[in-house]
Amino acid sequence: MGIPKLHVPTFELTLPSTGKKLVYRPFLVKEHKTLLMMKQSDDSEITRIIETIVDICTFKKLNLKTIPFFDIEYIFTQIRARSIGEKLDLIITCTNCNTKNNHAINLTDVKIQKGEDHQSKFMITDEIGIEMRYPRFVDYKNTFDNLNEETMFDLILKSIKAVYTKSGEYHEVTVDERSELQEFLESMTVEQYSHIEKFFNTMPKFKHNFTMKCSKCEHENKVVLEDILNFFV
Repeated sequence: MGIPKLHVPTFELTLPSTGKKLVYRPFLVKEHKTLLMMKQSDDSEITRIIETIVDICTFKKLNLKTIPFFDIEYIFTQIRARSIGEKLDLIITCTNCNTKNNHAINLTDVKIQKGEDHQSKFMITDEIGIEMRYPRFVDYKNTFDNLNEETMFDLILKSIKAVYTKSGEYHEVTVDERSELQEFLESMTVEQYSHIEKFFNTMPKFKHNFTMKCSKCEHENKVVLEDILNFFV
């Protein structure tokens, strides 16, 4: 008799961006070994590891070239919860006395939060509107790891899906039109450009708010974790 194959359970989640159901499995020992390398890796390697694990554990049913960054973060969290456990131990530094505190959170409490009045499609003049697409995980991470005017502007260019008119014309932007699109953005007034800034400021984010009392000075620390790397690395 040969060595029997082990049964791997599957679970189901709802994608935050679309509301569609997705089947996934926990990561296995071989993938867990890769995950343990994250603490010694740079940001670009960590991004690659997270995307690889999400791709494998969702049976390669996702298009990683188009899926929004917050979907990747949410899926990875659910996979981790099913693989190792829902409890995650963190070290939080007190803002009052700098004491390092051990604090545990439940990963099932972490949600995708969206700002008020968020819109991905909006008018910038009485006649012209813009439709945005959410950044990919790799683009989002690269931008905010090296945040400056140039990288942010580049992310905005990549995130404009289409330009449309009130009369019904709809033009989906192509890669070849990048220079034309850049000229279009640079010709906007500050008020028109603020609609795009609002899209980024209010778009869905992987976020967790909680309060922690310091073990030394008993100061109540209000903690906001937004970046997935703040959870796992």
